Amino acid sequence: MSTSFPSLPTELYLELFSHFQLKALVASRSVCRAWRTLVLTADIPPARRLLLQFYLELIEDKYFHQTRPWVFDNLKDFDREGYVGALVQQGANLPEEFRLWVLEWPATAAIAGIWPGLPDDDMRNSMDDRMAGRNVLGIIPPQLSSIVFVPKKQCIPAICLWVGIPPHAVWLPLDEEPDLYGKTITCCTRGVLYGTERVDDGVDDDNTNFVQWLRFTWMAVAARLSVIEERIAWRFNAVGKGPMNKSHDMFGDFDIPAPPWHMKDIPPYDTLLQEALFEDLDPEGPEWN
Repeated sequence: MSTSFPSLPTELYLELFSHFQLKALVASRSVCRAWRTLVLTADIPPARRLLLQFYLELIEDKYFHQTRPWVFDNLKDFDREGYVGALVQQGANLPEEFRLWVLEWPATAAIAGIWPGLPDDDMRNSMDDRMAGRNVLGIIPPQLSSIVFVPKKQCIPAICLWVGIPPHAVWLPLDEEPDLYGKTITCCTRGVLYGTERVDDGVDDDNTNFVQWLRFTWMAVAARLSVIEERIAWRFNAVGKGPMNKSHDMFGDFDIPAPPWHMKDIPPYDTLLQEALFEDLDPEGPEWN
């Protein structure tokens, strides 16, 4: 028995699609050819459109489908609203791309082991689609961290997205400065961000926004899987480590390499943050937000 839909003006369909959440948009594209076209022409909010475009790219990638079994076997439900609420209660002003990803992204479409509903254990020796490191977003309740931002000579709030082979980590800064807010930064200094101006030095790497970081991450994962498929020896992680200094190690015992934002003034976190500041700044004294 075929399903029929009322014949409505195109403008009305476009208006409806503009209010659909991500999962509804994905499902709508499967209804008929006309809807498939209309969904992409609807006035969808920018953050949701970025996520939709990324999802549509993923489902065309054969490696995405090959990596679903591990996700299905390890996926656990979590309170999406509660996850977002926990970060907001800690003072987080969440970028819309990240907020919608937590609330609306299909859990079964998680990539690279990055998802609050996937294990947070160390996957350094993993040979599937997961990156080497820890899925710290899987630590529940989530933590809004306080991290030293050297250019501003102060601590800023940030969310740790991934902890790789020490001291590498990926951060989502939530500072109100437009050039910094919501732009993922991959750094190789524990507990300290130097900012995007040091890209040429290989210290910090700016990936623009959260969805773009996910896209770059998947591209790297897919490239590794392609090489493995061709039976060519491949090392996905860089060999060797850069010189370590005091600030690299001081946060080494934490799951997330920076203290909670709401505890930045409480011992021993206040001392650790001040040591990190003085390690990388002229001794002018820290300035706390």
